[in-house]
Amino acid sequence: MAVYDPLTRALDLFPRPPGEICEDMYVEYHVLPSDEERGPFRVICVCHEACGAQAAVLSSETGEWQVFPFVEAAAMQPGDDNEKCSGNGTLVNGSIYWTDGSRALARVLNTSTLHFSRIDLPPHIEGQGALTAGETKDGRLCIISTVKLTLVVWFQRTDDDGVERWTQHKTFPLEQDIHAHDHCFDHDHIALKILAIVNGFVYLSTYCEPDRDLPGLFLSFCLETAKLNKLCTILYPNSLYPYIMAWPPSLVLNEPTRNY
Repeated sequence: MAVYDPLTRALDLFPRPPGEICEDMYVEYHVLPSDEERGPFRVICVCHEACGAQAAVLSSETGEWQVFPFVEAAAMQPGDDNEKCSGNGTLVNGSIYWTDGSRALARVLNTSTLHFSRIDLPPHIEGQGALTAGETKDGRLCIISTVKLTLVVWFQRTDDDGVERWTQHKTFPLEQDIHAHDHCFDHDHIALKILAIVNGFVYLSTYCEPDRDLPGLFLSFCLETAKLNKLCTILYPNSLYPYIMAWPPSLVLNEPTRNY
């Protein structure tokens, strides 16, 4: 297994986790960077299925895996043990959320305590796409989905009874803005896919149904200003992964710029 830093071009090689924890389960990896620049980091391997999940953690300092016990889904309250959990989780503020496998519940892993739990999800809306967890500019947890070419945003709010519930915050129709960025698409067949929600920005791609191999757009949407930006045109919308990193020092100008 390799961990590569595109900024420093450092490549670290590590042994794969023990095979017995990955057997017959879906496996995914998450890299947790250190608070210190170029400090040690952790890699979390999560193996899960409908009946439960298991985590293993590797430290870059030791290169060894620490395996944690398998947790039955029934122990992840609330909910029952018949949930579905599929697809890659999303790391938000130190927890990993799996929101695309169930319409009612999300599985959550606290990366500090390695404790699994579940939370309720927002109510289903007709025509709604996959739910995606992310963070606002102030680090607040949010969940966003698409309904055709509209973004639907939910926040958690505490009711008078002290229970946190999902409340629909806003809807953002994007059809006119997308049409303004590109007039070549047949907008009756365009759909949106949320790729990531980082620091209050939603990163999306467009694709045409049913032929998803046609070129699309890579977009960013600011939740604070409600501004949609076209970043680039993409040839393979299904193979896109936004990577957020520090601005490379080699690209910072040390001399004053001149206007010509």
